Amino acid sequence: MHDVDKDLLSIQEARIVLETAKNAQFLMKDYGQEFFHNLVRVMIREVQPLISDYVSCEIEETGKGCQKEKEAFVLRFLKAMEAEIGDRTYIGATAKDSAGKILQVGVPLGVIPVLLPSENVVIHTLYSFFAGLQSANAMIAIPHVKATKTATLVIKKMQEIGLCNGLPRGSIHCIENVTECGTQEIINSPSAAVILVLGQKKYTDTTIPKRPIIYGGSGATPVFIERSADTQAAVKMIIESRAYDCGLLPASEQYLIVESTIAEKVKSELIQNGGYFLSKEEEKQLVSLLQPKKDGIQERCVGKSAAWLAKHAGIQIPPDKRLLISEQSYVHEQDPFVNEMNCPILVFYREPDWQHACEKAIHLLQEKNDGHTLAIHSKEPMIVNEFALKKPVARMVVNAPASFSSMGIGSTLPLSPILGGFTRGLGISAENITPVNLTYTREIGYASSKCLEEKTTANNLQDAQVQAQLLEKVLKKMLEK
Repeated sequence: MHDVDKDLLSIQEARIVLETAKNAQFLMKDYGQEFFHNLVRVMIREVQPLISDYVSCEIEETGKGCQKEKEAFVLRFLKAMEAEIGDRTYIGATAKDSAGKILQVGVPLGVIPVLLPSENVVIHTLYSFFAGLQSANAMIAIPHVKATKTATLVIKKMQEIGLCNGLPRGSIHCIENVTECGTQEIINSPSAAVILVLGQKKYTDTTIPKRPIIYGGSGATPVFIERSADTQAAVKMIIESRAYDCGLLPASEQYLIVESTIAEKVKSELIQNGGYFLSKEEEKQLVSLLQPKKDGIQERCVGKSAAWLAKHAGIQIPPDKRLLISEQSYVHEQDPFVNEMNCPILVFYREPDWQHACEKAIHLLQEKNDGHTLAIHSKEPMIVNEFALKKPVARMVVNAPASFSSMGIGSTLPLSPILGGFTRGLGISAENITPVNLTYTREIGYASSKCLEEKTTANNLQDAQVQAQLLEKVLKKMLEK
């Protein structure tokens, strides 16, 4: 038996899937918004009992995260999403005037390939496909090579539900033979309307010159506790947000900036709530384990608990500690803790006042260009407004846990785990990515009342001129006789 060329097999699968998805999306355009809302409702209800199995598969395959916390988060998110379905129309007539005239029409983009990440696989797979379906797009998943089993498991269930509920065959697909050649075949295809890239930064470089990219990544988030804040509440939120699911949630706080006058109080609160401050020797041991590089830290440390990190770094910590904290004085390129770290590590900085804290936050955001979110705890509206106006970020969270709130859980931001990274120079959108980002808007224009009035006046004037000319001709004829 001859060996099968995996690249050729992947390319062939990519071409077949693209053609099938294109045909399916052509049919999907005739389905109404209510069909897709109902379909996603059914999918959410039917996958909920399976979430525990999906999360177990993800952790077994990737080795990242905490089963209990990850499972609780996915279920919480799905319930919030189910409650929102039907609140908004994404396709068809999305806006009308008081007379019932259509002003805007939402139009699906078409076929959308999704490059899935190697962490938070279950939630990203489910949400990206739910968002795509609600906006009537055909979706093609390209799993991360380290998480193909989980993505395939989730999408096969979605395919099954879709077919049973009348969705055209080929509307949902997951690439089974994942190779770089096959991936390039899909993302450079004219059939792909836009590429949804989740976490895989290498595809946001010059790899995709032909198709627009919507990027969603974790982000390294600075958080500032200003002297007027409720420090006890702020610290509890930060600990819960940063330590949850071993630091894997998007936009979880990585850098904590505090004013000097409250620094010791904040440190005491951090220690009481599960934070462990590292000595300089312990920092060296941890850095040796993490081996920070340009794009982050060593892969095997991502999504691991504080206890795991401490053990493998040779550091002794009490069993109740959830977060490892490094206190630093300056921000500089060689500082290993400046790199994005998707694990429960927090960097602690002191600043004399909020103006210096503001500068420090900007410096941290720009040092590695990894921050798309900022958090602040303060009761001073003027200071909050200053941060809102000056920080180069896509979103800012006020007096709330950055990770949950940035995704729209318990906040006024749109519900989405896909946080646009345009402010990091990645992708074409800085927003929380929702179904509306996967459509374009067709504007409908009507003549305004002023325009009609001017046109009527002009027509009346023209009619009067014609009548005058006719009268003049009649009078001339009569005089000639």
